Amino acid sequence: MSWQRADLLSQITRPRVLESFEAGASTKQLATKYRLGKGSILDVLHTGGATIREQRRLTKAEIDYAITRYRHSKSLARVGDHLGVARTTIRTALQRHGITRRDTHGRSR
Repeated sequence: MSWQRADLLSQITRPRVLESFEAGASTKQLATKYRLGKGSILDVLHTGGATIREQRRLTKAEIDYAITRYRHSKSLARVGDHLGVARTTIRTALQRHGITRRDTHGRSR
């Protein structure tokens, strides 16, 4: 449905998305605010001529920290909050390093 919503964004709303992004709002924040997928927000930004900011990459030390904290039962969200990134960023880093994820009850998947 997100592509449909993106197509339906009014000519008034599209400039607001661009203004918010230029003022520092993240694509994640905009996706939540406008109830769109991140890809749809990126499409609006690209179409509007915005320069997309580079996503922050985790350093080796941050990845090591995330692995250690996750293995000591910290949630993806808590580790992400500590490092200032989304839980999905932590999840991706763990997957790339072969770390088995727990289910929501702390069991390995």
